[in-house]
Amino acid sequence: MGAIRLAIVGLGRFALAHARIWSQMEHIEVVAVCDRNPETFGPFRAMFPEARCYTDWKELIDRESPDAVDVLTPEHLHAEPVLHAIRSGAHVFVEKPLASAPEEAEAMIRAAGQHGRILMTGHVLRFDARYTEAKSRILRGETGPIRSIYAKRNNGKTFFSIYNRISPVFILGIHDIDLMHWLFEDDVIEVTAIRSASGHPTEDLIWAMLKFARGGIGILENNWLLPDGAASPADVRTEITGELGSLIIRDPERGIDYIGSSSAEQPALLTGCEVHGRVEGPLARELEHFAQCVRLGRPSDILRPSDAWKAVRVADAVRQSAREGRPVRLTPAANPL
Repeated sequence: MGAIRLAIVGLGRFALAHARIWSQMEHIEVVAVCDRNPETFGPFRAMFPEARCYTDWKELIDRESPDAVDVLTPEHLHAEPVLHAIRSGAHVFVEKPLASAPEEAEAMIRAAGQHGRILMTGHVLRFDARYTEAKSRILRGETGPIRSIYAKRNNGKTFFSIYNRISPVFILGIHDIDLMHWLFEDDVIEVTAIRSASGHPTEDLIWAMLKFARGGIGILENNWLLPDGAASPADVRTEITGELGSLIIRDPERGIDYIGSSSAEQPALLTGCEVHGRVEGPLARELEHFAQCVRLGRPSDILRPSDAWKAVRVADAVRQSAREGRPVRLTPAANPL
């Protein structure tokens, strides 16, 4: 096929990162962008001067008939534009989580199967070289059977005002839930979680223990409590413990330290950087993978919709366990496809 005619729906915090990557792909033509707030259009007009701007995603999809749609709305607003795009014949990339409820995720996956469209969710750690190296070493048997995975993913408190609409397990922990499924190659059967809030109905801290079917244990630590003065906006640590060896991944990775007169900075270059004007890193590799799948008309064997659904299902159980103060069992469920 020729250039992929792409539309971007939702111009929030993450959209510019996507847009910069789309703009450097020769085989992508961004034909339209959409947000309910027209004040967000400016940077996208500058980047894609030929693209049309909409405040209604349905109008955009119906008028433009794009080949693909990049959905970057808040997670509780994913389902409607994703379903309409798929039913209108478009392939869809949607940022994680696929949905804020398992039922919505199931509906999207069924629609993609019925209409023969590619549906891909942005579980970007699968394109991070550190985690792919960990996966390779596990497959080679260097660690022996994996017994536990501890995943800390704490972000700056300044972002809580943006994401306090939902439990942090859906924004932060969802990365590591998917990662644990991928590394263990196993399913969660029980969740025990506890939450803590500081004057807001939505918790800004949550811990969870995940029990996997073959006995593996996963530990999640997520909060929006990293101080504003921290050298990096995220504090991430993954510890993978096997019977023969272990793997530890840290973020930021301390590739470079900047010390100024009033602040310090530790940029996490492995999670994304710019080299001679070109954006590189896991997100760029992920979006390039989506574009390749669309060009070839072939579903991804790396980011499968069923895996994204599993992550939503476990995150929902974590939220339920934390709110109700009890363990939650996950019964085997049929794959939506």
